Amino acid sequence: MKKIVYGLLLLVIGSHWNSWAAASLPVLKEQMIDSDVLGEKRNMVIYLPAGYQNSQDRYPVLYLTDGDIQGPHTAGTIDYLAKFEQMPAMIVVGIVNPPETRARDLTVTPFEKQNPNQLENADRFLAFVEKEVIPFVKQNYRTLDYQMLSGTSHGGQFAINALVKRPGLFNDVIAISPSLYWNNQQLLGLAEQALKSDQLQGRLYVSIANEETTMTQPYQGFVDLLARYPSDKLTVASQTFSHETHNTTVLQGQYAALKYLFSEWPIPEGEPKTLADLQAKFASRSKLLKTELIIPQDKANGYAAWLQYLNRQEDALALLIWNRANYPHSLGAHTALIKAYLYFKMAEDAKAALKDALKTLTELSSEQKAELEALFT
Repeated sequence: MKKIVYGLLLLVIGSHWNSWAAASLPVLKEQMIDSDVLGEKRNMVIYLPAGYQNSQDRYPVLYLTDGDIQGPHTAGTIDYLAKFEQMPAMIVVGIVNPPETRARDLTVTPFEKQNPNQLENADRFLAFVEKEVIPFVKQNYRTLDYQMLSGTSHGGQFAINALVKRPGLFNDVIAISPSLYWNNQQLLGLAEQALKSDQLQGRLYVSIANEETTMTQPYQGFVDLLARYPSDKLTVASQTFSHETHNTTVLQGQYAALKYLFSEWPIPEGEPKTLADLQAKFASRSKLLKTELIIPQDKANGYAAWLQYLNRQEDALALLIWNRANYPHSLGAHTALIKAYLYFKMAEDAKAALKDALKTLTELSSEQKAELEALFT
Protein backbone atom coordinates (compact mmCIF):
# COMPACT_ATOMS: atom_id res chain seq x y z
CA MET A 1 0.00 0.00 0.00
CA LYS A 2 2.72 2.49 0.96
CA LYS A 3 4.64 1.78 -2.25
CA ILE A 4 1.55 2.47 -4.36
CA VAL A 5 0.80 5.76 -2.59
CA TYR A 6 4.44 6.79 -2.88
CA GLY A 7 4.32 6.03 -6.60
CA LEU A 8 1.26 8.22 -7.00
CA LEU A 9 2.98 11.05 -5.16
CA LEU A 10 5.91 10.75 -7.55
CA LEU A 11 3.46 10.90 -10.43
CA VAL A 12 2.03 14.16 -9.07
CA ILE A 13 5.42 15.84 -8.57
CA GLY A 14 7.30 13.94 -11.25
CA SER A 15 7.22 16.79 -13.74
CA HIS A 16 9.30 18.90 -11.35
CA TRP A 17 11.97 16.26 -10.96
CA ASN A 18 12.05 15.70 -14.70
CA SER A 19 12.47 19.38 -15.50
CA TRP A 20 15.26 19.61 -12.95
CA ALA A 21 17.02 16.54 -14.30
CA ALA A 22 16.91 18.06 -17.79
CA ALA A 23 19.40 20.71 -16.62
CA SER A 24 16.92 23.55 -17.12
CA LEU A 25 18.80 26.32 -15.34
CA PRO A 26 18.51 30.10 -15.05
CA VAL A 27 20.28 32.02 -17.82
CA LEU A 28 22.54 34.93 -16.89
CA LYS A 29 22.61 38.10 -18.98
CA GLU A 30 24.92 41.05 -18.39
CA GLN A 31 23.47 44.38 -19.48
CA MET A 32 24.50 48.03 -19.26
CA ILE A 33 22.41 51.19 -19.24
CA ASP A 34 23.85 54.56 -20.23
CA SER A 35 21.76 56.50 -17.73
CA ASP A 36 20.51 60.00 -18.39
CA VAL A 37 19.19 60.21 -14.82
CA LEU A 38 22.56 59.35 -13.22
CA GLY A 39 24.74 60.75 -15.97
CA GLU A 40 26.84 57.57 -16.07
CA LYS A 41 26.82 53.99 -17.28
CA ARG A 42 25.50 51.34 -14.89
CA ASN A 43 25.72 47.56 -15.04
CA MET A 44 23.03 44.98 -14.40
CA VAL A 45 23.07 41.21 -14.03
CA ILE A 46 19.82 39.64 -15.20
CA TYR A 47 18.80 36.07 -14.43
CA LEU A 48 16.15 34.59 -16.69
CA PRO A 49 14.22 31.69 -15.11
CA ALA A 50 14.68 28.09 -16.16
CA GLY A 51 12.72 27.43 -19.32
CA TYR A 52 12.43 31.10 -20.30
CA GLN A 53 14.07 30.65 -23.69
CA ASN A 54 11.84 27.70 -24.63
CA SER A 55 8.51 29.33 -23.83
CA GLN A 56 6.45 32.42 -24.46
CA ASP A 57 5.47 32.81 -20.80
CA ARG A 58 5.66 36.13 -19.01
CA TYR A 59 7.21 36.43 -15.55
CA PRO A 60 7.12 38.65 -12.47
CA VAL A 61 10.35 40.55 -11.79
CA LEU A 62 12.49 40.94 -8.67
CA TYR A 63 14.73 44.03 -8.70
CA LEU A 64 17.73 43.70 -6.44
CA THR A 65 20.38 46.13 -5.22
CA ASP A 66 24.03 45.00 -4.97
CA GLY A 67 23.11 42.67 -7.79
CA ASP A 68 26.61 41.34 -8.44
CA ILE A 69 26.82 40.09 -4.84
CA GLN A 70 23.22 39.25 -4.00
CA GLY A 71 22.08 38.15 -7.46
CA PRO A 72 23.56 34.64 -7.67
CA HIS A 73 22.19 33.25 -4.41
CA THR A 74 18.83 35.04 -4.79
CA ALA A 75 18.34 33.67 -8.30
CA GLY A 76 19.30 30.22 -7.03
CA THR A 77 16.82 30.41 -4.16
CA ILE A 78 14.01 31.47 -6.47
CA ASP A 79 14.91 28.76 -8.99
CA TYR A 80 14.79 26.08 -6.29
CA LEU A 81 11.55 27.28 -4.70
CA ALA A 82 9.85 27.70 -8.08
CA LYS A 83 10.77 24.20 -9.21
CA PHE A 84 8.98 22.83 -6.16
CA GLU A 85 6.05 25.21 -6.62
CA GLN A 86 6.65 27.24 -3.49
CA MET A 87 6.53 30.45 -5.53
CA PRO A 88 6.35 31.53 -9.18
CA ALA A 89 9.42 31.53 -11.39
CA MET A 90 10.78 35.06 -11.70
CA ILE A 91 13.18 37.25 -13.63
CA VAL A 92 15.84 38.59 -11.24
CA VAL A 93 17.37 41.96 -12.14
CA GLY A 94 20.51 42.59 -10.11
CA ILE A 95 21.53 46.24 -10.27
CA VAL A 96 25.25 46.61 -9.55
CA ASN A 97 26.21 49.15 -6.87
CA PRO A 98 30.02 49.48 -6.99
CA PRO A 99 31.84 50.52 -3.79
CA GLU A 100 32.69 53.98 -5.07
CA THR A 101 29.02 54.94 -5.59
CA ARG A 102 27.17 52.57 -3.24
CA ALA A 103 26.53 54.98 -0.36
CA ARG A 104 25.55 57.71 -2.79
CA ASP A 105 23.17 55.38 -4.64
CA LEU A 106 21.38 53.79 -1.72
CA THR A 107 21.20 56.23 1.20
CA VAL A 108 18.84 59.11 1.82
CA THR A 109 20.12 62.69 1.62
CA PRO A 110 20.23 64.75 4.85
CA PHE A 111 17.34 67.20 5.12
CA GLU A 112 19.62 70.24 5.15
CA LYS A 113 21.27 69.19 1.87
CA GLN A 114 18.12 68.44 -0.06
CA ASN A 115 17.37 70.55 -3.09
CA PRO A 116 13.67 70.31 -4.04
CA ASN A 117 14.58 70.98 -7.67
CA GLN A 118 17.23 68.25 -7.87
CA LEU A 119 16.87 64.62 -6.83
CA GLU A 120 19.84 63.34 -4.85
CA ASN A 121 21.24 60.04 -3.56
CA ALA A 122 18.64 57.30 -3.03
CA ASP A 123 15.86 59.39 -4.56
CA ARG A 124 17.86 59.90 -7.74
CA PHE A 125 18.78 56.21 -7.88
CA LEU A 126 15.10 55.34 -7.38
CA ALA A 127 14.25 57.58 -10.34
CA PHE A 128 16.88 55.71 -12.34
CA VAL A 129 15.26 52.38 -11.42
CA GLU A 130 11.73 53.58 -12.16
CA LYS A 131 12.37 55.57 -15.35
CA GLU A 132 15.20 53.61 -16.96
CA VAL A 133 15.76 50.15 -15.49
CA ILE A 134 12.13 49.02 -15.29
CA PRO A 135 11.23 50.26 -18.80
CA PHE A 136 14.40 48.61 -20.18
CA VAL A 137 13.47 45.28 -18.61
CA LYS A 138 9.86 45.50 -19.79
CA GLN A 139 10.97 46.33 -23.32
CA ASN A 140 13.56 43.56 -23.61
CA TYR A 141 12.07 40.71 -21.60
CA ARG A 142 8.67 39.05 -21.19
CA THR A 143 7.39 40.47 -17.92
CA LEU A 144 4.15 40.54 -15.99
CA ASP A 145 2.79 43.61 -14.27
CA TYR A 146 4.17 42.39 -10.95
CA GLN A 147 7.45 43.60 -9.54
CA MET A 148 9.35 43.32 -6.29
CA LEU A 149 12.30 45.17 -4.75
CA SER A 150 14.85 43.68 -2.38
CA GLY A 151 17.88 45.15 -0.67
CA THR A 152 20.26 44.47 2.20
CA SER A 153 21.93 46.94 4.59
CA HIS A 154 22.09 50.22 2.63
CA GLY A 155 20.06 48.33 0.01
CA GLY A 156 17.46 47.70 2.73
CA GLN A 157 17.42 51.40 3.51
CA PHE A 158 16.92 52.07 -0.21
CA ALA A 159 14.06 49.56 -0.36
CA ILE A 160 12.20 51.19 2.54
CA ASN A 161 12.82 54.63 1.05
CA ALA A 162 11.29 53.37 -2.21
CA LEU A 163 8.24 52.11 -0.31
CA VAL A 164 7.86 55.53 1.32
CA LYS A 165 8.63 57.73 -1.70
CA ARG A 166 6.96 55.66 -4.44
CA PRO A 167 4.17 53.62 -2.81
CA GLY A 168 2.67 51.17 -5.26
CA LEU A 169 5.66 51.06 -7.59
CA PHE A 170 6.53 47.63 -6.20
CA ASN A 171 4.01 44.99 -5.17
CA ASP A 172 6.42 43.63 -2.56
CA VAL A 173 9.41 45.14 -0.75
CA ILE A 174 12.07 43.13 1.10
CA ALA A 175 14.45 44.99 3.43
CA ILE A 176 17.08 42.85 5.16
CA SER A 177 19.09 44.46 7.98
CA PRO A 178 18.27 47.97 6.74
CA SER A 179 20.70 50.70 7.83
CA LEU A 180 18.01 52.85 9.45
CA TYR A 181 20.51 54.63 11.71
CA TRP A 182 21.52 56.79 8.71
CA ASN A 183 21.28 60.58 9.14
CA ASN A 184 20.07 60.29 12.74
CA GLN A 185 17.34 57.81 11.78
CA GLN A 186 15.95 60.19 9.19
CA LEU A 187 14.02 57.48 7.35
CA LEU A 188 11.97 56.69 10.46
CA GLY A 189 10.57 60.23 10.39
CA LEU A 190 9.78 59.97 6.70
CA ALA A 191 8.13 56.59 7.23
CA GLU A 192 6.02 57.88 10.10
CA GLN A 193 4.69 60.74 7.97
CA ALA A 194 3.73 58.29 5.21
CA LEU A 195 2.16 55.86 7.69
CA LYS A 196 0.13 58.60 9.38
CA SER A 197 -1.32 59.66 6.05
CA ASP A 198 -1.99 56.02 5.07
CA GLN A 199 0.04 56.36 1.86
CA LEU A 200 1.89 53.04 1.94
CA GLN A 201 0.64 50.00 0.08
CA GLY A 202 1.66 46.49 -0.92
CA ARG A 203 3.51 43.96 1.18
CA LEU A 204 6.64 44.55 3.24
CA TYR A 205 9.02 42.02 4.77
CA VAL A 206 11.77 43.31 7.07
CA SER A 207 14.37 41.40 9.06
CA ILE A 208 17.36 41.93 11.33
CA ALA A 209 20.18 39.74 12.61
CA ASN A 210 22.23 39.57 15.82
CA GLU A 211 23.77 43.00 15.33
CA GLU A 212 24.98 46.08 17.16
CA THR A 213 22.54 48.40 18.89
CA THR A 214 23.25 50.97 16.18
CA MET A 215 21.37 48.67 13.80
CA THR A 216 18.81 46.98 16.06
CA GLN A 217 17.49 50.06 17.90
CA PRO A 218 16.26 51.99 14.83
CA TYR A 219 15.05 48.73 13.28
CA GLN A 220 12.86 48.08 16.33
CA GLY A 221 11.68 51.68 16.17
CA PHE A 222 10.59 51.11 12.57
CA VAL A 223 8.78 47.87 13.46
CA ASP A 224 7.01 49.70 16.29
CA LEU A 225 5.92 52.42 13.87
CA LEU A 226 4.45 49.82 11.52
CA ALA A 227 2.48 48.34 14.42
CA ARG A 228 1.34 51.79 15.61
CA TYR A 229 -0.12 52.74 12.25
CA PRO A 230 -1.70 49.61 10.77
CA SER A 231 -3.25 49.87 7.32
CA ASP A 232 -5.49 47.66 5.22
CA LYS A 233 -3.35 48.65 2.22
CA LEU A 234 -0.03 47.50 3.71
CA THR A 235 0.75 43.96 4.87
CA VAL A 236 3.84 43.69 7.09
CA ALA A 237 5.99 40.88 8.45
CA SER A 238 9.17 41.19 10.51
CA GLN A 239 11.65 38.57 11.63
CA THR A 240 14.83 38.35 13.70
CA PHE A 241 17.63 35.93 12.83
CA SER A 242 19.40 35.74 16.18
CA HIS A 243 21.99 33.20 15.01
CA GLU A 244 23.07 35.25 11.98
CA THR A 245 25.26 38.31 11.55
CA HIS A 246 24.84 41.39 9.40
CA ASN A 247 26.90 39.75 6.65
CA THR A 248 25.31 36.28 6.76
CA THR A 249 21.64 37.03 7.37
CA VAL A 250 20.77 37.81 3.76
CA LEU A 251 20.77 34.13 2.71
CA GLN A 252 18.12 33.15 5.23
CA GLY A 253 16.42 36.53 4.97
CA GLN A 254 15.76 36.24 1.24
CA TYR A 255 14.52 32.67 1.61
CA ALA A 256 12.22 33.52 4.52
CA ALA A 257 10.91 36.63 2.75
CA LEU A 258 10.02 34.75 -0.41
CA LYS A 259 8.40 31.92 1.56
CA TYR A 260 6.32 34.46 3.48
CA LEU A 261 5.32 36.59 0.51
CA PHE A 262 4.24 33.52 -1.45
CA SER A 263 2.89 31.48 1.46
CA GLU A 264 -0.43 31.02 -0.38
CA TRP A 265 1.23 29.82 -3.60
CA PRO A 266 1.98 26.12 -2.84
CA ILE A 267 -0.55 23.37 -3.34
CA PRO A 268 -0.82 21.65 0.07
CA GLU A 269 0.84 18.26 0.12
CA GLY A 270 -0.38 14.98 1.56
CA GLU A 271 -3.87 14.68 0.12
CA PRO A 272 -5.45 14.43 -3.36
CA LYS A 273 -6.92 17.51 -5.02
CA THR A 274 -10.11 17.71 -7.04
CA LEU A 275 -10.71 19.89 -10.08
CA ALA A 276 -12.41 22.47 -7.84
CA ASP A 277 -9.45 22.46 -5.43
CA LEU A 278 -6.94 23.04 -8.21
CA GLN A 279 -9.07 25.65 -9.95
CA ALA A 280 -9.35 27.60 -6.68
CA LYS A 281 -5.59 27.50 -6.20
CA PHE A 282 -4.84 28.65 -9.72
CA ALA A 283 -7.49 31.37 -9.46
CA SER A 284 -5.69 32.62 -6.34
CA ARG A 285 -2.35 32.57 -8.15
CA SER A 286 -3.88 34.39 -11.12
CA LYS A 287 -5.29 37.11 -8.88
CA LEU A 288 -1.92 37.64 -7.21
CA LEU A 289 0.04 37.94 -10.45
CA LYS A 290 -2.77 39.68 -12.38
CA THR A 291 -2.66 37.17 -15.22
CA GLU A 292 -4.60 34.02 -16.09
CA LEU A 293 -2.94 30.79 -14.96
CA ILE A 294 -4.49 27.38 -15.57
CA ILE A 295 -3.72 23.91 -14.25
CA PRO A 296 -0.86 22.29 -16.23
CA GLN A 297 -1.73 19.15 -18.17
CA ASP A 298 0.72 16.89 -16.33
CA LYS A 299 -0.44 18.11 -12.92
CA ALA A 300 -4.09 17.43 -13.76
CA ASN A 301 -3.16 13.92 -14.89
CA GLY A 302 -1.15 13.32 -11.73
CA TYR A 303 -3.89 14.31 -9.32
CA ALA A 304 -6.47 12.40 -11.38
CA ALA A 305 -4.34 9.25 -11.07
CA TRP A 306 -4.34 9.70 -7.31
CA LEU A 307 -8.12 10.12 -7.24
CA GLN A 308 -8.48 7.10 -9.52
CA TYR A 309 -6.41 4.98 -7.12
CA LEU A 310 -8.77 6.02 -4.32
CA ASN A 311 -11.73 4.97 -6.52
CA ARG A 312 -13.13 8.50 -6.46
CA GLN A 313 -14.59 7.99 -9.92
CA GLU A 314 -16.56 11.21 -10.29
CA ASP A 315 -13.67 13.41 -9.13
CA ALA A 316 -11.07 11.61 -11.24
CA LEU A 317 -13.14 11.73 -14.42
CA ALA A 318 -14.12 15.39 -13.91
CA LEU A 319 -10.46 16.35 -13.75
CA LEU A 320 -9.50 14.25 -16.77
CA ILE A 321 -12.40 15.50 -18.89
CA TRP A 322 -11.42 19.08 -18.02
CA ASN A 323 -7.83 18.25 -18.93
CA ARG A 324 -8.75 16.90 -22.35
CA ALA A 325 -10.95 19.92 -23.05
CA ASN A 326 -8.19 22.36 -22.14
CA TYR A 327 -5.36 20.42 -23.78
CA PRO A 328 -7.11 18.84 -26.78
CA HIS A 329 -3.85 18.23 -28.64
CA SER A 330 -2.14 16.45 -25.76
CA LEU A 331 -1.74 12.72 -26.29
CA GLY A 332 -1.22 12.34 -22.54
CA ALA A 333 -4.54 14.00 -21.71
CA HIS A 334 -6.45 11.72 -24.11
CA THR A 335 -4.60 8.58 -22.98
CA ALA A 336 -5.22 9.22 -19.29
CA LEU A 337 -8.94 9.67 -19.85
CA ILE A 338 -9.23 6.47 -21.91
CA LYS A 339 -7.33 4.53 -19.22
CA ALA A 340 -9.58 5.92 -16.50
CA TYR A 341 -12.74 4.91 -18.34
CA LEU A 342 -11.35 1.40 -18.73
CA TYR A 343 -10.30 1.31 -15.08
CA PHE A 344 -13.84 2.19 -14.02
CA LYS A 345 -15.23 -0.42 -16.49
CA MET A 346 -16.90 2.22 -18.69
CA ALA A 347 -16.14 0.54 -22.02
CA GLU A 348 -18.47 2.59 -24.22
CA ASP A 349 -17.11 5.87 -22.81
CA ALA A 350 -13.58 4.60 -23.38
CA LYS A 351 -14.37 3.80 -27.01
CA ALA A 352 -15.90 7.24 -27.50
CA ALA A 353 -12.79 8.82 -25.96
CA LEU A 354 -10.58 6.80 -28.32
CA LYS A 355 -12.63 7.97 -31.29
CA ASP A 356 -12.28 11.56 -30.12
CA ALA A 357 -8.51 11.13 -29.70
CA LEU A 358 -8.03 9.73 -33.20
CA LYS A 359 -10.15 12.53 -34.66
CA THR A 360 -8.43 15.34 -32.74
CA LEU A 361 -4.82 14.17 -32.76
CA THR A 362 -4.35 14.33 -36.52
CA GLU A 363 -0.56 13.99 -36.45
CA LEU A 364 -0.31 10.72 -34.56
CA SER A 365 2.21 8.21 -35.84
CA SER A 366 1.09 4.69 -36.66
CA GLU A 367 2.90 3.50 -33.52
CA GLN A 368 1.00 5.99 -31.34
CA LYS A 369 -2.33 4.95 -32.86
CA ALA A 370 -1.47 1.33 -32.22
CA GLU A 371 -0.61 2.11 -28.59
CA LEU A 372 -3.98 3.80 -28.08
CA GLU A 373 -5.87 0.90 -29.62
CA ALA A 374 -3.82 -1.58 -27.59
CA LEU A 375 -5.30 -0.11 -24.41
CA PHE A 376 -8.41 -2.16 -25.17
CA THR A 377 -6.64 -5.52 -25.38
